[in-house]
Amino acid sequence: PAYTGRMLDRTRLRLAYETARDDLLAQRVPAGHWIGELSSSALSTATAVSALSLVARHGGQQAPRRTIDCGATWLAARQNADGGWGDTDKSLSNIATTMLVRAAFHLAGAAERHADHLRRADRYIDAQGGVGGLRRRYGKDKTFAVPILTNCALAGLASWREVAPLPFEVAGLSNRVLGLLRIPVVSYAIPALVAIGQARYFFRKPLNPLLRFVRGRMVDRTLAVAERMQPASGGYLEATPLTSFVVMSLAATGRATHAVVRRGVEFLLASVRPDGSWPIDTNLATWGTTLSVNALAGAGERVGPLGCLEWLLACQHREIHPFTSAAPGGWGWTDLSGAVPDADDTPGALLALAAIHREAAADQRTRIEAAAAAGIAWLLR
Repeated sequence: PAYTGRMLDRTRLRLAYETARDDLLAQRVPAGHWIGELSSSALSTATAVSALSLVARHGGQQAPRRTIDCGATWLAARQNADGGWGDTDKSLSNIATTMLVRAAFHLAGAAERHADHLRRADRYIDAQGGVGGLRRRYGKDKTFAVPILTNCALAGLASWREVAPLPFEVAGLSNRVLGLLRIPVVSYAIPALVAIGQARYFFRKPLNPLLRFVRGRMVDRTLAVAERMQPASGGYLEATPLTSFVVMSLAATGRATHAVVRRGVEFLLASVRPDGSWPIDTNLATWGTTLSVNALAGAGERVGPLGCLEWLLACQHREIHPFTSAAPGGWGWTDLSGAVPDADDTPGALLALAAIHREAAADQRTRIEAAAAAGIAWLLR
């Protein structure tokens, strides 16, 4: 009904709250926590299709042809009216995702089958300024532009001259040395820095003979760093795009049977959805659970009976993290092996533990207090 300026009826408000609360509670898994599902992503699906296609092309662990074809079909069905693709099937088009989808069609051998989609995509990319438009979108930040242009170069749609070289050799330096030299390398970007930087090196070696020699000597050493950082699931950060960029870059440069590629392919095959699409990340279970606990507690509900305390305590990282070298004590966004402790999920977990603590038994309170003390110390460090 149209707004009339009257106060909202308390009964209607209460009913709306109870409906939302009951729906939220119904989405818990039997273990008491929430998992949640991220949107399927054209960006993720395109990179996964490209990676699996390149592995198959270069003699590595082959994905079922049906998986690659289903991914391409899913992408074709999500093209926007303007010829582009957005990050999800409900997103506005952007040049980055559109260029990745175009590369995926070519690498999957689906260019002829989807010729009309590609013609419309080409028109959209041209209207956005092509490679220049992509660079304008990201400015000086190479975090996204270089992987996208690498994917396009691997598909024969861009020149390697357009792909900026990455100093992958710095991945062989210790964190202490990187700090002393003030080299701003973000730890979660190291696997991509190594794989994409090496692809650019192999396809277009530097003219400087000294730099060419140094980078050549650092190939195996830095790849070993990326291998040590790969989680048990095979998915870096549980993220499809990051894992796919690593897999495609290594496969295209003669390492299609390397352990990093094999485990990356296993992750991609394990995370593909029945409709042929991939999400950006596997899930955000810890983040979703702490948000839910805190919302219910804030509304006056009892959260102790939810039964997610043991699960939440088990999500706390208790060893130095192999990916970021983060100290023990923090929480990441999921309970899966690719999670990394961070400074937004850790406060969410601490607030949830505080809410559960108010209703907990004495023995539970002792354990909650110990975990919370470690989490607070982690944040303060």
